[in-house]
Amino acid sequence: MTEWARQCLATYHRHPWILAATGMRRQIMGPHQLGWLDAALAALAATGLSAAQQHDTFLLLVGHVRNVGHQYVDDDEAANEEWAHLTAKAMERDKERFPALTAVVAAGGFAPQGGNPLDFGLERILDGVAALIPSDPVRDCQ
Repeated sequence: MTEWARQCLATYHRHPWILAATGMRRQIMGPHQLGWLDAALAALAATGLSAAQQHDTFLLLVGHVRNVGHQYVDDDEAANEEWAHLTAKAMERDKERFPALTAVVAAGGFAPQGGNPLDFGLERILDGVAALIPSDPVRDCQ
């Protein structure tokens, strides 16, 4: 599933228009979208998750990948600088109103960390999904 997510994000990088084109609720899925869904479900097939859990896992993962994809597509240095400047002014003016946000910003929580937001989320999601997978005593002994 990690490789599936990385390939999906790479597709969004190459074709950013896909994010908007596939963002409508209940649209007709084309053969490529169906192929991505099929590949994800095939990867989940041997997990022992129920069919509904497999589908929910797909939705959770594709949602995370799309979110990261939007962040990359919408990344604009000038807009980021303007946002940071205006947000800093608003927070300075109203820091008592947003104490948790002010503390996280002051501690560097919004500074670039050099990590990979896709991988961070994937690890958390897949760890949670792994907890749902029934243990197999025969497989555990091998």
